[in-house]
Amino acid sequence: MASTKGADNVSLTNTEQEEQQPETDHDPEKFTVRLNGQKDLEQRLREFKAACDAHEKHARKRRRRRYYHMGLMAKVVMETTHDELRRMLEHGTFTFHVDMVAFQPDELATIMETLNIAISAHADERELRTATGLAVEINGDCCRIGRLRNNCTTMLARGAVVTLTTNPAYRYAGFREIVYVINLHAYLRSIRLNDVLLIGPEVRCRVVKTLNEALAVLIIDAGLLTSYDFIELPGQCQALAPEVYPELFTSDLERAVALKANYVIMPKIRCKAFLRALSQAAKDDFKLKLIGCIDFEYVRNNMLDLLGIIKLLDYIWIPDMFTVNCCVYNYIMEDALPIAHCQKKPVIGTVPLERCNDFKRFELHEFLWKIDTIHMQKSPWCNKYPLIVKKLMPIRDYRVGVVQNQQQVKSILTSYQTIVNFIIRTISTIECQAIFVFTKCENASVALARSEIYCPVYMMMPLNEDDDETTVSCKFDLARTLHLRRNMHPILYTSDINECGYSPIEFGVDFMRRKGCLEVGDFVVTLEVGKEEEDNVVLGVGEDVCILRAFYVAPVFNCEKFKYGT
Repeated sequence: MASTKGADNVSLTNTEQEEQQPETDHDPEKFTVRLNGQKDLEQRLREFKAACDAHEKHARKRRRRRYYHMGLMAKVVMETTHDELRRMLEHGTFTFHVDMVAFQPDELATIMETLNIAISAHADERELRTATGLAVEINGDCCRIGRLRNNCTTMLARGAVVTLTTNPAYRYAGFREIVYVINLHAYLRSIRLNDVLLIGPEVRCRVVKTLNEALAVLIIDAGLLTSYDFIELPGQCQALAPEVYPELFTSDLERAVALKANYVIMPKIRCKAFLRALSQAAKDDFKLKLIGCIDFEYVRNNMLDLLGIIKLLDYIWIPDMFTVNCCVYNYIMEDALPIAHCQKKPVIGTVPLERCNDFKRFELHEFLWKIDTIHMQKSPWCNKYPLIVKKLMPIRDYRVGVVQNQQQVKSILTSYQTIVNFIIRTISTIECQAIFVFTKCENASVALARSEIYCPVYMMMPLNEDDDETTVSCKFDLARTLHLRRNMHPILYTSDINECGYSPIEFGVDFMRRKGCLEVGDFVVTLEVGKEEEDNVVLGVGEDVCILRAFYVAPVFNCEKFKYGT
């Protein structure tokens, strides 16, 4: 019995040792593979495949963004609401157009108050500084009908007699029988009996009586009379004496300065002499930039000096491109736009939209590749701004988006033009997502503005604490200029945002990464332009220093994830 118990104890001991042996055995030649089941493995494979598909879809979507950015300018009227202004500011509209002629002083004050409140509220919500521009439209040397009573449209029948007066009592309350005409006092001496006048697009009349302060006209061709219609006089360009020019625009320029405007819009440009006087006074005395709306039909029919007119302007605005006849359309496309491109004058164009879906009809129009800024107005059909979010324009063929004139490539003037040509050819073959530029030279700042580049160009503009008032004002003026250019995104920031003390280029890359505009692995091009006057630059006379870098965005280090407290 004892031997049997001993044998049982030995067997039990051996069994326990065999059970415990696999737990303590660390034989390197043996390994065990454990699976949690076939269903769990298939679920993991499905999740992994879904993640890969989502990543490829996201990458494919970003690669399809063959867009370049257009500048936006919006016309503000009495019906423009605070919410619409906020939406336009959020979608990149930083230049606003206000017509000083078409509104009474109290209405103009209401519009400016609404605009200033919306801009202030938007600036408080942004980390970056906001540089907005105001363009006011003046009357210039044009003759225009004043506002009719209740701002309505009336029908002028054939044979009716209408009095055109200079009495300011009818300035905002005209009738079918008597209407006020702006600037008529300057042309009264040159108007004779039986002269034929054109009022608006339809009405034609003949002068039957002249007085010291009024005219009586007989309607020959019936038509509609609308408030602020233009009146075409015979020999209008030669009717004014040069000493009368300041009387027509000085008060308007003073009102523009009182409204803190940055641009002045001149409609119906015909007389080069008057435009020269206005341009000189606006730039030298009032520090305003001039946006011109040229009467191309009149200039073409009378063979006026188009090149001389364009040289006197800072910007060209084409408001009726889609309503002109074929001859004027060809004149604009073949003569006016090439001259503007050669003179480096930005072009603003109006797209006639009534609803958001109408944009598809003009999206591939050739005119949209010739302009820098799209001018949008409140649609009378839907009472909205249809072009609020249509800031991106598709490129027809991004691989051919090089310099339009091959002669420019052969005769390169400055070094940054060489960099621009290189960047255009580089990003046409590599998936570039952004370009960052830091320079104090305005010519280098706008060098990329007229090129078909599908990725955004961020212009870094740090506002340092030691900058004087002139330097800060210069940077804000440059930011307003870039807002009316193609592709350009000015980044105005202070040292409070740059907590880590990065250089402007490094801050731009890091800031856009935080905003979700850049991701890990994106290809980025940076460009720094230094002027020769700086002490640390040694170069030949008249040259610039260009430092070009191209790299892929690296992952964020673990120690950098919490440097902004988020």
